[in-house]
Amino acid sequence: MQISTAPGAAARPIGQTKPRGAGKSHLLPWLGRTVVVVGLGGWAATSLFPMYWMVITALKGPAEITALPPSMWVHVPTLANLVYVFTAPVPFIRWLGNSTIVSTSSTFGTLAICSSAGYSFARMRFRGRDAIFWSLIATMLVPGFSTLIPSYVWTQMLGLHDTYWVLILPSFASPFAVFLTRQFIVTLPSELFDAGRVDGCSEFGLWWRIAIPLSQPVLAALGTFVFVGSWNDFLWPLVVISKLTMFTVQVGVVTMQGFVQGAGPDYGTIMATALVLSIPPIVAFLFMQRYLVSGLTIGAIKG
Repeated sequence: MQISTAPGAAARPIGQTKPRGAGKSHLLPWLGRTVVVVGLGGWAATSLFPMYWMVITALKGPAEITALPPSMWVHVPTLANLVYVFTAPVPFIRWLGNSTIVSTSSTFGTLAICSSAGYSFARMRFRGRDAIFWSLIATMLVPGFSTLIPSYVWTQMLGLHDTYWVLILPSFASPFAVFLTRQFIVTLPSELFDAGRVDGCSEFGLWWRIAIPLSQPVLAALGTFVFVGSWNDFLWPLVVISKLTMFTVQVGVVTMQGFVQGAGPDYGTIMATALVLSIPPIVAFLFMQRYLVSGLTIGAIKG
């Protein structure tokens, strides 16, 4: 026996309420989304756990830090570790200022020099342009540690050690920054630069008035990378800086561990220092977050 629920509808046998496989077609997308959400949530929790542990350790007292088994939360929060970071017998405020000066100067200098170089490779025509560009890109394959000794000797011959310049100038030579800005400027309409030349604008004017304003997404993303990289740099300042007052904050933290109270390592002070040092990169990332996606997808879609 067959029934039809609507005029023109195909008849189906009694007892079969819906076609086979109809429920599975709705169930599979839901299961897929659930697996993705659970997987991403677990990944995020795993990635954020070290930061969570840093925060709660910075707010614990010595008794809670050394307690076994360790506690996953703070029972009696204290700010003593954070206070000691700024009152320890070391110039911590000076180190913060040094890192701020170096990171900020490196960021703006890299953006100015590398964006102008990227514009030259993208819009100017001169002999050997492509050969120079690809030779510059090839230097990205050279490990940074292999150039450490030559860079040390060269900066020592120039008398730059124990100055801000030895920490700032090397960051200006960034093949990655040149490549990134060049790839973005290539995607800009040529008609804009042709119109500027017709109006009598110089190459510097084309770079400053057209390329720079239109390159804000890539410059913001690049500036975030340069600032965070310079802020977290440890090896190069450790090698070329010997004066205590010229230390960056990353090098100073290692020195600071020798001044902490107690015979053993003071994990509360160490984590409190790490917490303070993590704030500027996080703020820089959050401030430039909306530019990062557009800056990193340069050249992915064109047309």
